[in-house]
Amino acid sequence: MIYSPDKIGKYKGADVVAEYMLKEKIPYMIGYAGHGAIGLLDSFYDKQDKIKIVWPRIETAAGFMADAYFRITKQPLPVYVSTGPGPALSICAVANAFYDSSAFLQITGQATTDQFDTGALQEQYRYHQADFGSSIRSYVKQSYQATTVKQISAFLPKAFKLMKTGRPGPVHLEVPYDIYQVEGETAVPDPEGWADAINWRTGTEDAVVAKILKKLKEAKRPLILAGGGVHVSEARDELKTFAELANIPVYTSLMGKGAMADSHPLHLGVQGCWGHYPAIEACRNADVILVLGCRFSDLHTGSWNPGFAYNIPATKLIQVDIDAAEIARNYPVDMGVVGDIRTVLNQLISKAQADGYMGDYADWHGEIAGFRKEWDDFVTPFETCDETPIDPRRLIFDIRKVAPKDAIMFSDVGNNQPWIEQYWSSETPGTHFTAGGFAAMGFGVCGVLGAKLARPDATCINVCGDGGFLMMPHAVATAVQYNLPAVWIIMNNYCIGAIRDLQRFYFGGRQIGTNFEKYEGTKYHDGELWNPDFAAMAKTMGGEGVRIEKPGDIAPAVEQAIKSQKPTVIDVIINRDTPLPLTTTWQMPPIPPALPTFGNIKIR
Repeated sequence: MIYSPDKIGKYKGADVVAEYMLKEKIPYMIGYAGHGAIGLLDSFYDKQDKIKIVWPRIETAAGFMADAYFRITKQPLPVYVSTGPGPALSICAVANAFYDSSAFLQITGQATTDQFDTGALQEQYRYHQADFGSSIRSYVKQSYQATTVKQISAFLPKAFKLMKTGRPGPVHLEVPYDIYQVEGETAVPDPEGWADAINWRTGTEDAVVAKILKKLKEAKRPLILAGGGVHVSEARDELKTFAELANIPVYTSLMGKGAMADSHPLHLGVQGCWGHYPAIEACRNADVILVLGCRFSDLHTGSWNPGFAYNIPATKLIQVDIDAAEIARNYPVDMGVVGDIRTVLNQLISKAQADGYMGDYADWHGEIAGFRKEWDDFVTPFETCDETPIDPRRLIFDIRKVAPKDAIMFSDVGNNQPWIEQYWSSETPGTHFTAGGFAAMGFGVCGVLGAKLARPDATCINVCGDGGFLMMPHAVATAVQYNLPAVWIIMNNYCIGAIRDLQRFYFGGRQIGTNFEKYEGTKYHDGELWNPDFAAMAKTMGGEGVRIEKPGDIAPAVEQAIKSQKPTVIDVIINRDTPLPLTTTWQMPPIPPALPTFGNIKIR
């Protein structure tokens, strides 16, 4: 039975949750059962034809999957967990979503209300009774605790409103076990009138729009920076339209990668520690940059060291962001505009079209053409590199050659992430995803399953390291269980490469706790490297697996994995000593910043 929004009666708390999810048209509930969740799950038993229950093998994975689902669809899913360890394990996924402006509803259980402050059922009780909310509060837009059935009715629409409006983010709802099962007098709320009725896509004043266009037109070397906010706002089409109209080159942050097709003639690539040289050199020499939804993190800016990535305040920033707190957080701005990026871009487009505006930046485009040639001359030879162990660049080029143009790429965290950043060509906007601010390893390994839930017919690929894959290998079992034919490509270098490389650079090559070596007694066994047989692991879980050691075998293996429509793990043995080209810098104070290994630092 679907309860009318104005029908007040006696309902169990779990029934209110289930009926409300139907009204939100939620297709999946992702989570992991436990004492604090079984009462909730029971109310979904007769609704499985409308809401599918998906449970990966750990709570963290459930959050990663829901996070990925939101990034693709912009629909937040509920993630249910039990009490104690379940909520604790989920915090990593909640924080990962929060930092990257993604969203899901985290529903945690709690001891029964009449047992608060007893330590029952894994309660957080010693200093604050039933207080998991304090543990998660830094990573959510709001944390609610419902101690009555009526409060569940009140909190659910508020939670969905918060998640979906403005800058998205996860919301937490805690429900004691008894509140799921007891009846209370309430009504199941209707989403209409809450998030669906709010017009949060606000723009700016006409005078501000005119001023922005004037500054861009008067500039000699303007750029547009597309940050992750362009994806969040779903403003990719508007970005392309305005850039073409104004004739201004576009570059992105790592989180903005894929906001514009890499092959577009105005696109310069990614700015950052391991970014693309055309973007970096253009940024160093730009006079005005229109910034769209970027927070200017340390990896993006060369740890804010002048001359490495930017020359600010010589370069003037026009920063547009829906979150006022991000404007001028790390750099001074010439103009700060609080507003939804898609709305502001549409305002700029309308004004530019009305005024017949197109900038004349012929000299600037000529300079950029030189930057492009330098980078292309450096990159191109790696497309056909036949060295063994395999060069990571050859691996990525070959994946791109056989993957569909619209393949969805989830890179994990570690050295695989900057390799994908530099060499994966994102040709269909909105198909590249990674973990940015919180940078949780394992996000890509599980997130690719959320992508398959969101886009069942798309080719979904995760490139990860051996370290990240081993954190979440059960993702393959989940894929087999739910028929989610994802492809995992492991860049296997027998180490936690990103940290091992820091030890090499910052700590005189002293490597400890980063190489996967066999250990016998009190010492490592002659430096012998060891990893499990990842291909065999995949096969034992019902998937497919293959180990690749020769460059010529990459493309056929990836092509077969995609065609097979079976969850497949491709274990690729890469050259563990191939360094990532450093195109700006990243600093760990007080150690001095590293110098770029490609390109020159040029300060105007």
